[in-house]
Amino acid sequence: MTILIQAADVSYAHGGNQIFEDTAFVLHEGERAALIGENGSGKSSLFRLMARELVPDSGAVTHRRGLRIGYLHQEPALDPALTVRETLARAGGDIDVLDAELHLLEQQLSQPLDDDAMAEVIERHETVLARLDAALVFDTDSALAGVLGELRFPEHRWDQRVAELSGGERKLVDLAQFLLDPPDALLLDEPDNHFDVETRTWLERWLVNDYDGAVCMISHDRYMIDRVATTIFELEDGTIREYPGNYSAYRTMRQARLEREAELREVQKREFRKLKASAEQLTQWARQNDKFATRAENQRRKLAKERERLESTPAPNLNRRQIQVEFDASRGSTDVLVADNVAKTYGSRTVFEPFDLLLRHGDRVGLVGPNGAGKTTLVRMVLGEQPPTSGSIRLGHSVTVGYYAQEHETLDPEATPLETLRQLKPMTEQQALSALVSMLFDRHDAMNRIAALSGGERARLQIVLLILSGANLLVLDEPTNNLDIPSGEALERALQEFPGAILTISHDRWFLDRVCTRIVSIEEGIVRDHPGGYTDAVEHPELGTPLTRSLRYPKREESPRGRKKRGTANATAS
Repeated sequence: MTILIQAADVSYAHGGNQIFEDTAFVLHEGERAALIGENGSGKSSLFRLMARELVPDSGAVTHRRGLRIGYLHQEPALDPALTVRETLARAGGDIDVLDAELHLLEQQLSQPLDDDAMAEVIERHETVLARLDAALVFDTDSALAGVLGELRFPEHRWDQRVAELSGGERKLVDLAQFLLDPPDALLLDEPDNHFDVETRTWLERWLVNDYDGAVCMISHDRYMIDRVATTIFELEDGTIREYPGNYSAYRTMRQARLEREAELREVQKREFRKLKASAEQLTQWARQNDKFATRAENQRRKLAKERERLESTPAPNLNRRQIQVEFDASRGSTDVLVADNVAKTYGSRTVFEPFDLLLRHGDRVGLVGPNGAGKTTLVRMVLGEQPPTSGSIRLGHSVTVGYYAQEHETLDPEATPLETLRQLKPMTEQQALSALVSMLFDRHDAMNRIAALSGGERARLQIVLLILSGANLLVLDEPTNNLDIPSGEALERALQEFPGAILTISHDRWFLDRVCTRIVSIEEGIVRDHPGGYTDAVEHPELGTPLTRSLRYPKREESPRGRKKRGTANATAS
């Protein structure tokens, strides 16, 4: 296969921290790779090196000649003053910009250049000329309708400025640029952030079935990685290891590798101990008989080399340090949450048609539906922040609610994590610090303002607050969004053992499958209850039970015989 991007012996340091050292990897034509690593391991920095936005301190990142890379940044780098239509028209090929670049290339062709430089300029000239020809016949409206229609972006918002869009909408527009003019390789940094399940599913299908180029993506969505990736690059301790297959295969192979390395390490240590004992024995004999001196010296040299080899080989870490999550909650009511004939409207828009919902002790309910379907509205009604238009929502006796906010708006940005914990619950500074250390905070982070923390650090802070709250009903809004995969899996294990009830909004399908025992779907005002996890709900939609009253108790058409009987009865009564 043709190599598109190759890194050879790459080292890179930032802020005094060595991120990569002598790292190497290759991205081939048509490959679907996922880059996996803990938060802060350097994944985004590696992408910037691949895109040549950064220069390595040593080593080299090389591209196939003429390679066109599309780089979807974690935060879209769009011009906020442009409209959606203008942004995508430029992606299709801005004639003035292309014409100016063509003029510049023609000037370079008239200059004295070496063979390699001349070949590169000629190749670029041909590429720009082809793009200019395509731009001259580019049908903006037709292309917009095709691309934005697939992404379910409403037509009435095409002339809205980028600055007015939500984070998810900006990500859609950024992605749409690559659909209009597909590059040879796509670098996708958390492409699923802010996307609902339907959009993630569409993106998976497009990457697998419709896009011909190579893909390398950073994602915490294990479900997406499982469906898209054919190769996993694991970035750990500044080194990249390559595993063939998807995420499920990677988990199995990684565990097997670590166990093999641990066994080999034990064999090496046993051999070292034998060698050491032999060297010591020969040394003792040499003191009594000179004929053993040469053998003792040779054995000591072998021992020194073996010690150096053992010390230079890092020991496999079967139990890397992870967040420590363990919930402890007192038993509340059997009926934790009762929604009776609840409806919600905003003006003429119906968010929910009247529905009933019951959460019992031990239920773990996942709320799913397209963005804007009303999931957050339902959560706010449960929390008492918004009233229903009709009906009622009540919590059971002895129910204590713990809330995880997606945007971390429940945290005071001016406070420190240490202060936040001690405001929630009386404790000494050392006790608060110990709780934060269990969430991978160091003393500096614990004393830092929350406004200066990363998204992952704020997520871990909210988790420790949930633990300390002692809540027996957890209401979670996208709890895995800012967590790396190991932290997300630690949270999942704790939630599986949680003794209370859970109501969670999530677009993380792997999380929904592992944690939830019920799925409540909301779409176009209709609420349905599905047994099992996300995959069960998708594969067996016929098992879903309508919670919306109009679907549960439809009005029946009265038979002619029934109308006749009722008419006879009325006549007799009169």
